[in-house]
Amino acid sequence: MLTVMTYNVGDGLADPEQLVEVLRTSTADIVGIQELAPSQAEAIAQELDSEYPHQVLHPDGIPGKGILSRYPLIETTQLEHHPGRPDLQGRVETPEGDLNVLVAHPPPPRFGRNRLQRDALSNAQIRQIINAVSTGDPVVLLTDFNRVSWHAAYRQLSSAGLIDAYAVSGPGLGLTLPTRLAHPASRNTPLGKVPLPPILRVDYVWHTRHFRARESWVGKHAGSDHLPVLARLERVE
Repeated sequence: MLTVMTYNVGDGLADPEQLVEVLRTSTADIVGIQELAPSQAEAIAQELDSEYPHQVLHPDGIPGKGILSRYPLIETTQLEHHPGRPDLQGRVETPEGDLNVLVAHPPPPRFGRNRLQRDALSNAQIRQIINAVSTGDPVVLLTDFNRVSWHAAYRQLSSAGLIDAYAVSGPGLGLTLPTRLAHPASRNTPLGKVPLPPILRVDYVWHTRHFRARESWVGKHAGSDHLPVLARLERVE
């Protein structure tokens, strides 16, 4: 059994020490991180090297990503699926066999000026994500997908054979966004400190048919505007 986790840490909104504690107590074997800031990456590298001896961290803010693993992590690469915000892929050698892990973060759908151009880039990124996970190998996709389950892009992933772990094994609605207003919070204004009840499910653990989701749940809050999502996966090959 393998426990995996996806978490958008909000480009510094998740307090580094609180984030470390949430990750440490999560029981996750593999963690995919989006919007990783330098202060968060530094805390992870310094304080979680025992729990996660295998780390690849790209602390670039909004485009930032990371993979943490209890098992050997090899062949990591940044995939230029979208200008300026690459996705992160790595192969993990687990006791039950190797699997590919892809951490992805497509931009949200846009409105207003340049909408068509921006959406075209995002749509191209999603197609390339699908290509990257459609190799026939065991794959786990850890993503802030920025799209809800009735969006066409969600159906594209499902049609490609990926399984939404929370949809088949999670309780309730699995809402993850927003827990606070990101822009006021990043400016440290009083409005940014107001807690909000999440109303959207945009954070996902997807997996190929090589796994069966036994359980999925929304994790603990570390201060980001998102909540993490975890899933316990059983290898069925």
